[in-house]
Amino acid sequence: MATSMAAASGRFESAKSIEERKEQTRNARAEVLRQAKANFEKEERRKELKRLRGEDTWMLPDVNERLEQFSQEHSVKKKKKNKHLKKAKKEKKKKSKKQKYEKNNESSDSSSSSEDEWVEAVPSQTPDKERAWKNEKMGTAENQNKLFMRMASKFMGKTDGDYYTLDDMFVSKAAERERLGEEEENQRKKAIAEHRSLAAQMEKCLYCFDSSQFPKHLIVAIGVKVYLCLPNVRSLTEGHCLIVPLQHHRAATLLDEDIWEEIQMFRKSLVKMFEDKGLDCIFLETNMGMKKQYHMVYECIPLPKEVGDMAPIYFKKAIMESDEEWSMNKKLIDLSSKDIRKSVPRGLPYFSVDFGLHGGFAHVIEDQHKFPHYFGKEIIGGMLDIEPRLWRKGIRESFEDQRKKALQFAQWWKPYDFTKSKSC
Repeated sequence: MATSMAAASGRFESAKSIEERKEQTRNARAEVLRQAKANFEKEERRKELKRLRGEDTWMLPDVNERLEQFSQEHSVKKKKKNKHLKKAKKEKKKKSKKQKYEKNNESSDSSSSSEDEWVEAVPSQTPDKERAWKNEKMGTAENQNKLFMRMASKFMGKTDGDYYTLDDMFVSKAAERERLGEEEENQRKKAIAEHRSLAAQMEKCLYCFDSSQFPKHLIVAIGVKVYLCLPNVRSLTEGHCLIVPLQHHRAATLLDEDIWEEIQMFRKSLVKMFEDKGLDCIFLETNMGMKKQYHMVYECIPLPKEVGDMAPIYFKKAIMESDEEWSMNKKLIDLSSKDIRKSVPRGLPYFSVDFGLHGGFAHVIEDQHKFPHYFGKEIIGGMLDIEPRLWRKGIRESFEDQRKKALQFAQWWKPYDFTKSKSC
């Protein structure tokens, strides 16, 4: 049978070769399953080791208290939201039932009224009305159609031409209704796809509190809507930290005013802290891949004073030479008089750099494939002569090294921590 099928397809294959091919397929499938099982077991062992070492539970004491408070507030808000959603859903269902009932009543009323309309009325005795009644009775069906079409065209905004008939009117109306329905369905599908994409991204996001991969041991301080943490790879310089919104926001241009103000409060405290240590600091943000919906991160990198003084020259030159030669947007945007939210339109990919509290530069990214996500760190790496693998992909650190890094930074931050003085 197998040989005849092979012959029908234009080639001959023996039963033995067919069996060998099937065996190879089975072996390949078994190898894939074995590899997947080995990877799963390896990941489980890694998680178990982390649990035994206390990596998934250890964090700074102050952060632990704030995190418990935050989780309680979050659970209360979630319960209220679920209750509100259930209530809204119930009301919507009730409203739809009412509308359906009213629609059925309207259709039954219209059918009864249409029966009454078709009862022949006795014409009035006035001459004009009598003439009109005679025209209606003695006119042809074509004339009546033309009259009805003229009346309908007034409502539709169509010209009363010879080629636009009554049938055309009904067909175009039905097509318009169908097109509107298709547009609504497409919009609904798009919204569902975006929601699913965001949910999938948030599950594996390194900066979302609900994510299983969120490194809580690197958090230094938690505000009302923003928190301060350290990078989960080796720091570019000592004191390298991140200002991150608690919620999954994609860019500074899309933030609410209160979140942006809190980020600026963290920024001012960090500038003061590093100034007291005789250091300058640079703040970077790279917003790329809007469809992938990455979490916004505002990086703070401290530099020696002499390097920090030269940083604006380096960044200005690098931005002018980056991206496309001919760009549609202004290549270098000055942020000294207004911030990024007032300089770059919402939804556009961009790179921004701020030098302490003195403003900085922004650049609208024209080609995201040519613009590297590590652009700002590459410039700093060149200024400080740092090895490329440190800023390109990042070097992984052990839990012990990260714990020491968090404890040291917490000691630096303690005198400048404004979140303690406020009821956050």
